[in-house]
Amino acid sequence: MSGLTCLRDVTLADGQTTTLWMADGRFITPPDGAADAKVINASGAVFLPLAVDLCARLREPGASHKATIASETRAAAAAGVGTLCLPPDTNPVIDQPAVVDWIGDRARGEAAEVKLLGALTQALDGAALADLGALLDAGCVGVAQPRRLPRASLLRQALQYASGLGCTVHLDSVHADLAGQGVAHAGRPAMLAGLTGIPASAEAIGTAVALELARDTGCRVHLGRITSARAIALIATAKQDGVAVTCDVSAHQLFLTDEALSGLDPAYRLDPPLRTEADRLALIQAVTDGTINAICSDHQPQDANAKTDPFPMTEPGGSTVELLVPAVMTLAQTEQWPLERVAQLLVDAPSRILGCESPTTAVGAVASGVLISPLQSPTTAHALRSAGQITPFQDISLTWQVQQAWRAGQPMASA
Repeated sequence: MSGLTCLRDVTLADGQTTTLWMADGRFITPPDGAADAKVINASGAVFLPLAVDLCARLREPGASHKATIASETRAAAAAGVGTLCLPPDTNPVIDQPAVVDWIGDRARGEAAEVKLLGALTQALDGAALADLGALLDAGCVGVAQPRRLPRASLLRQALQYASGLGCTVHLDSVHADLAGQGVAHAGRPAMLAGLTGIPASAEAIGTAVALELARDTGCRVHLGRITSARAIALIATAKQDGVAVTCDVSAHQLFLTDEALSGLDPAYRLDPPLRTEADRLALIQAVTDGTINAICSDHQPQDANAKTDPFPMTEPGGSTVELLVPAVMTLAQTEQWPLERVAQLLVDAPSRILGCESPTTAVGAVASGVLISPLQSPTTAHALRSAGQITPFQDISLTWQVQQAWRAGQPMASA
């Protein structure tokens, strides 16, 4: 047997402590002879399936000077993220099968799997629908309109079209007119800093529009990167009414608020923006009670040049994919979420949303997963593998670390 590995006394997502064996890329029963096995004492550590990230921009095609598919999939895999969902706002936009094929060819054989969302509208300009059927046939796992919603009449038409195709529509439920050219949450910190704000009502009204149109059309809708208590309340009510909606939140939104704007550090120039402490607490409660289905990284690597101008002129985003698993484990510890809930947030729910099969540790299953261990003392993000070194996690203390990750039995470089 090749690659015989033993994880001794490891804790699984169901809370049970066991010993896992891997060989030939699969989980196996304990072998009769294991003298040549690599034995890892995993007492106190947790083994989970590789995470599925519902939103990760890889900067290729169109901005390979910032990052590439190769660099970001390596960084993700080493940090226990096995699948990355790429939004369609690349350059060129993913609105033609040829672009799907090009990205698919580039991503084939890389350290993490890349799933693609096709554009809901041509060039994402909100003027006319893309050929959704052709994009799905080319391999897209859904369609999306990132950043801002298109006008309501076109969105309703799009949801009707997508419903007939049986696909999920991923939306950032932000009302474009209300968001305008805002660069931060429209609150006191932005006002004191002289920054143009994006009110929480931009998300609340956008969410209401998306939910009502989903209700009208019966289309499955996924609302990404929710930031506000008002949007959460609307989603909770819609779910109770049976609307086919799921949603996610970015990990950093569960740690940070718009108070981080006080120093005008461009690491906190994010889209969607950081909201208030009341919003943050509402998001955590929504994760706890199940209103929020998944936690994503919202990975948007930037180079130094993108963050050197005055705050309003810098580009939004930062590198976050490597902090996704440790961040969720840290929250699970502080909020007392069971490991089963962590697996739901990082693996099971994202897999269902993308229409993928959820991985298991059953004998015979592909031996992929991540070993996470507690830290003796909290630490902040440093030495990222991502090509983008700027991160909103720069001052966030995390209490868990990725010790090792495997994909099909092959160890990834430790994160």
